[in-house]
Amino acid sequence: MTTAAIYVRISSDATGEGLGVARQEADCRALADRLGWTVTEVYRDNDISAYSGKVRPDYERLLSNVEAGTVRGLIAWHPDRLHRSPKELERFIDLAERTGLQVQTCQSGAVDLTTPSGRMVARMLGATARYESEHKAARIRRKLAENAAAGKPHGGHRPYGWEPDRLTIRESEAAVIREAASRVLAGEPLRSIFRDLNARGLHNASGKPWTHPTFRNVLLHARHAGLREHNGQEMGVAAWPAIIPPETWRAVRRVLNNPDRVTTPGRAGRLHLLSGIAVCGVCGSPLRVGHSKSTEAYRCMASACVSRRRDRLEEYVEAVVIARLSRPDAAALLAPDDDGGERERAAQAAERVRQRLDDAAASFAAGVITARQLATITGQLRPELAALEAAAAPPPDRASVLGDLLSSDDVTGAWERLSPDARRTVVRLLMEIKVSRGRRGPGFSTDGIEISWR
Repeated sequence: MTTAAIYVRISSDATGEGLGVARQEADCRALADRLGWTVTEVYRDNDISAYSGKVRPDYERLLSNVEAGTVRGLIAWHPDRLHRSPKELERFIDLAERTGLQVQTCQSGAVDLTTPSGRMVARMLGATARYESEHKAARIRRKLAENAAAGKPHGGHRPYGWEPDRLTIRESEAAVIREAASRVLAGEPLRSIFRDLNARGLHNASGKPWTHPTFRNVLLHARHAGLREHNGQEMGVAAWPAIIPPETWRAVRRVLNNPDRVTTPGRAGRLHLLSGIAVCGVCGSPLRVGHSKSTEAYRCMASACVSRRRDRLEEYVEAVVIARLSRPDAAALLAPDDDGGERERAAQAAERVRQRLDDAAASFAAGVITARQLATITGQLRPELAALEAAAAPPPDRASVLGDLLSSDDVTGAWERLSPDARRTVVRLLMEIKVSRGRRGPGFSTDGIEISWR
């Protein structure tokens, strides 16, 4: 009696129930009974495509066992369950020819890979399977592009902030997105925001605590601004409403994509108050904390133009902040500066550019222009749009950052109760700090420290 293994696979299992592979296994076991073969093991690769090129763990384990001689017969539901790649097929043919592996399928019968005619049939079936996969992939890509151009959603898991239909806002989660956007624009680090949300029991769409990558990706998603994006390109207005205004989302995106952001603590696990905020008054480079004669100091990291003791510089800046927030007119800090209508004009110009991009996307969906022409148009307009969006960015929400400090009768105490991240947020919001060389001599000199209020 021949001992045999069964191999089952399905490319997509949206429910995770494995019903497709279970049906394949049942048919394969029935074939084994008819052949008089004894099934010793079933190899399963559920929800893994053979066309994608991804590693199939059980398939690789099967090949190893065939090579070792522990598998002499193999049953699959159809040859395309085993392979959809000519390269993989040739590897399998070589292995079967060397080991004398017997292959049976429920849908195509015996596949004799030890004879020239059997190998020819296997290659023909493999070429057909490859064609079907490529043709299907092309149809899917075209359909996804059409959906994107029309502002329609794709399928997939429920996105955070939205109901399963992907069109209706889930208000409890939308409130979190709005809060997070406001805090990002106020300068608060993502790490501080998602840790606070986790502590409050506000988790992601899967009910799991937030991590940095998942939280960042959610905030970068164009759908929250009522926009449709496809392959990294903004295609136009979506078929669903916006959770936050497009201008706010674009401002958040600029902040999160800024390569100069300080996002992780220093080597000692601390995020220093002025790192990356204060700049060198000589060359304009950001200051970071290093060691100078065994003392921690803020230093210009580009050319070592400036070195100031960390503790003394921080104490001075903190004293200036507390003094300003303790003044009777401190509430005036909540009012954004009058820009003379510049933001509004930039926003209108940006909307005109976006309309041109929308028109190009519509022309592509209608078949008037090609994908290459669409890429050329978007490539020319993107830099112009980015500059206009930067000019139209809304000012930070000062009330969310300064509210507790301004409402306190003890500003010093309120400041000391803030976390290091929150203190950095306040400093970044209120000040521009340039540090030049101070006068020589004993003691700490405030000469060369220039603070400008935003």
